[in-house]
Amino acid sequence: MKMWQLKKLSTNENLNDPQPLPENWRNIFGLQGVIDKLGDLTWAGHPDTGWFEVDVPDVVVNTKALIDAQIQNILDETIQYVALDTPNLTKTEAQKWAAYRKLVQEIPLQPDYPNSVYWPARPE
Repeated sequence: MKMWQLKKLSTNENLNDPQPLPENWRNIFGLQGVIDKLGDLTWAGHPDTGWFEVDVPDVVVNTKALIDAQIQNILDETIQYVALDTPNLTKTEAQKWAAYRKLVQEIPLQPDYPNSVYWPARPE
């Protein structure tokens, strides 16, 4: 699957995960033929950066989407444990839930994400 990735031109460092260009990219940039200018964004006020088309295996895209959905589901399910007015939890329990939610939010920062994911233990 073809996707786009933002890179630092001087080092070829990836600055984000591969992603599709927005459907309305022509309207965003306001230029005809802008796709030819994405490799160097100096003209748009972003020196040393550019978008490059990359091949991403469908499996990785699907895996990432599934993991991202799982992360969001966990965050949605556990928001109740960190709300200010949760009467049934002690302060320590609330802190454990807050720490757990932070670890879940940081899953995309793991080195082998999305190929290998460490899921933190859910508080009891």
